Amino acid sequence: MPAHATLEIPSPGIESAEELREALFRLRRENELLALGGVQAQTLLDALESLLAVDANDDPFGRVFISLRKVFSFSSALMLVERRDAPGDADDAPDQLECIVADPPLLQGSRWPVDTLFRKVMDDKVIATFSNETTREWCQVAAGDDAQADWVRGAMQQSALHLPVRAHDQRGVLILLRAPGDGGFQRTDVTLARRFSLLVSHALASRSANKNAAEGRRLREITRQLRASEQATRRNAQLLQALMGVLPVGVVVQDQSGNLLLVNDAIAPTLGRGSHTDLLPKASGLPFDLRADDEAESDRHLRAFQEHLESGEQRSGEYTVLHNGQERTLLVTGKPVRILDDPLLVSTALDITERKLLERDLSRRAFHDPLTGLPNRVRMQDIVASSLRRHTDGGMFALAFIDLDNFKQINDYYSHALGDALLKAVAKRVTQHIRSGDTLARISGDEFLLLIDPLQDESDLPPLIDRVIEALKQPFEIEGHEIMTSASMGASIYPLHGATYEALCRCADGAMYRAKRDRKGSATYFNDSMGHALTARMDTEQRLRMAIRDRRFRVAYQAKFGMRNRGVVGFEALVRWVDSDGTVHMPDSFIELASELGLLDAITEFVVDQVAEHMPILTERFGRDVSFSVNISARQAGDLSFMTQFIERLQARGIADRIMLELTEDAVLVTHRFERGVLPQLRAAGGRLAIDDFGSGYSSLAMLADMTVDEVKVDRSLITEIHQRPRSQGILRAIESLCMGLGADLVAEGVETAEELEYLTRYTRISIVQGFHFTRPMFIDDLLQQTDLHPVADESDDILPLPRGQQDVWNEPPVGHISDANDWG
Repeated sequence: MPAHATLEIPSPGIESAEELREALFRLRRENELLALGGVQAQTLLDALESLLAVDANDDPFGRVFISLRKVFSFSSALMLVERRDAPGDADDAPDQLECIVADPPLLQGSRWPVDTLFRKVMDDKVIATFSNETTREWCQVAAGDDAQADWVRGAMQQSALHLPVRAHDQRGVLILLRAPGDGGFQRTDVTLARRFSLLVSHALASRSANKNAAEGRRLREITRQLRASEQATRRNAQLLQALMGVLPVGVVVQDQSGNLLLVNDAIAPTLGRGSHTDLLPKASGLPFDLRADDEAESDRHLRAFQEHLESGEQRSGEYTVLHNGQERTLLVTGKPVRILDDPLLVSTALDITERKLLERDLSRRAFHDPLTGLPNRVRMQDIVASSLRRHTDGGMFALAFIDLDNFKQINDYYSHALGDALLKAVAKRVTQHIRSGDTLARISGDEFLLLIDPLQDESDLPPLIDRVIEALKQPFEIEGHEIMTSASMGASIYPLHGATYEALCRCADGAMYRAKRDRKGSATYFNDSMGHALTARMDTEQRLRMAIRDRRFRVAYQAKFGMRNRGVVGFEALVRWVDSDGTVHMPDSFIELASELGLLDAITEFVVDQVAEHMPILTERFGRDVSFSVNISARQAGDLSFMTQFIERLQARGIADRIMLELTEDAVLVTHRFERGVLPQLRAAGGRLAIDDFGSGYSSLAMLADMTVDEVKVDRSLITEIHQRPRSQGILRAIESLCMGLGADLVAEGVETAEELEYLTRYTRISIVQGFHFTRPMFIDDLLQQTDLHPVADESDDILPLPRGQQDVWNEPPVGHISDANDWG
């Protein structure tokens, strides 16, 4: 009933009760319709407000269905719109309707034929059906064999309300379905549905407009993206061009036929061309250059190129090209790639000439001596290995060690720079006096190794060796100095003395040391007897190393006595090697070897540690004024690093002010270095300095002139039978006068007879004596058991008897001149 309908009141002329009841019934009915109309009107207003509130990007059907469910009860809903397979006039009868909104979504996109029912509905009729089992549209859809047809067959028994909808020139049908238990659609539903169809049509029009707007926005976005993509492509192309221009490597891109697609400017100078437009005017031999002098060769290049392209493998190789008349080395790398399904080969060419030169220089440094340019030990080992392979089936060659005599003294006395110049001169001179096929290598500081290959006979070797020996005896003019030197050589022969590089070197080295020991400046040839000596030396070396590891050394102390009061004024600390079986080795059996092996420093440090351990015990027995003498070699004295650590060790043990450092006679060659670098440290720590073996050789007087010393020990060679040797007496008087002038104490060492002692007592001013006549070196346990050793008698000038005939722990008689090694023992 329309909202503006008027209420009809029964006239007073109603006479019967039946008429009155009928009037009341009509009144109630009209009130109900009025109320229902108000509800429907409110529902329509709500739906309209929902549509007006829909955002431009939203689908309005969701809001419409919410409003529909407030008015109608339905289980499913389908929105069907016209679908024409070909564009045509809008008034043409549609062939099909397409479901664009479905609840359930299963029916989304289903196709419905247009027949009598749908035509009436699209002509603005609202039609309610209680069943659709005979409706042609429903029957045709239900005839399928898919899930949509199954659903339609199940829904054909439900009541359906068909509403017309329209959007612009597109018509459609809205179908509402009600489950069988919910009853069919009533006339009021039809009336209300007719009104709702307007809202649904508006929603469809809005949806179409939104879709068109969205499509427009999508097209505009696609256009924007295409424009941005075009700009990015152009930017990337410019970036690629810029990158290709600044790359330090040449880049070439080719298609599967070998045609050049892309070349950067860096490839031109790499190939020696002015620019990439002049690239490859003639065949270069590079893998990406497919040209050749003839067609067959060109075809071969192309086949190889295509085979590489098909393999998909990255390949690299080094190639040489000419650049301004100079050879340049290129590292060329080719990598097959696919771009837009097109097979391409990307090649790079990097100029590695400088790197190759550096590699060759590093190789030369690794296998050659940087000072002399000669092969080094590693390279010489490879060269000898080649000789060994070459002579497997016969033939001979020789290896000879060359060791310069007294090179360290020359190096220390002059300078390291002059020593280096001497080594270069020696290398040059030896090279001039050997055969062109022979090889000279520098193995270490002053050691060279000579390969004499081939050797026809053993007798051919001595003349070659002698020629080198004599050449090295000739003076060298270096930096204004005339340097005289010599060399000791030792030789071994393959296969007589060994079949490996190590064996031949070991034999030649042993022969060289024999020559150096017997007569410097000579040569010795390895023989079987040397093999036994060499084996013994190797055994001694291994045992010595283990002795240092296990600290199998002990200090023996030899007392020094005051000449007047006969008391103990000091001890000389002398090292002994005590083997695991108890055998005691004297220093002359291992000190020289320890020095050669670089083990002497460890032994010296052991002596210092044991002296520090024993000093409190001996001080308690003999007094605080007793000094302790420790020997160091000339090499150690000239080693500033070692001496600094040595003095720091004395200070750390708290014994520096009780130590008398004894320099052996050959330390004269390091006098200046010791005076400047070591002596100030020693004096600052409270230590004192003694010159040992004075008068036995070298420039001892020059040493005294250059260094201030506290004590001078006259060598045994001057003391022996001095009472019967007037010349020795005269030398001793001169030394005595010199020491008095310098304020140094004079010590006579090696006193072995009463006659020697008597002469020294009566005719000299020597203040301290030391020797086997008084006591031999003893370990501390034996020393503490001696009852006739006593400290200095400070308050008495009476001459007390000296101890006589104390037995050394080895019971060896004193013999002859005490050697360098005995300075340690």
